[in-house]
This record gives sequence, structure tokens and C-alpha cells, in this order.
Amino acid sequence: MRKISVAVCLVAIVLASFLAAGVGAEESQEANPIIATKVYKVADLPIYRPTKGVSFDLLMTFIQQTISPSDWEAKGGSSTMAPYPQNLSLIISTTQKNHDKIVDLVERFRVKD
Repeated sequence: MRKISVAVCLVAIVLASFLAAGVGAEESQEANPIIATKVYKVADLPIYRPTKGVSFDLLMTFIQQTISPSDWEAKGGSSTMAPYPQNLSLIISTTQKNHDKIVDLVERFRVKD
């Protein structure tokens, strides 16, 4: 049987604890993602209804059903969205990953000159 020195054992224990701490931190971030709030101006998007004017509900439903549906508050997630009709904007609180997807989605609908 090989003899293992105390120093080698201590190094192995320290390395294992660092690895375990790193894994725990990654799991913790996935379980509690960082939520950021951003304002999206949507005045130039085609979200108008002839009889009702701007239809925020239509756009909000589309975003919630397209971008990570399980992340939204209605499905038990922590992401939220609210219209701000005073300046034709949406206020969205979600992860940066979802914000990136929302930017891509909104840009596709922008009216080009």
C-alpha cells in the first residue's frame, strides 16, 4: 500500500472544497438569476388596432409566449412586464439572456424607412 503524505491530502481537500464551492455558485445563479429592468419603446412597432389604438396586450402576450414562457410571473417565474402608455413603452424585468432575446425580437418588428 502506498503512503500518502499529509500535504497531498490537504491539497486534495482544499481543491475539492474550491471545486464544490464553484459548482454551488453556478447552481445558485441558475436558481436565482439576476433580474434587470429595462424600458422598451414600442411606438414604432405595428401593434395598433383600428378600434382600440395601441394593443399592448397583444405584444406582451406574444413576448411572453415566445421568450422563455416558463420564466414569466404568470407561469410561476420571476420575470414581469407592464405597459407604460404615456410614452408607448413596455417596462420589462427579466434576465439579461431574456433581454437579449427580446431586443432581437423587437428589432425584427421595427418599421424600416
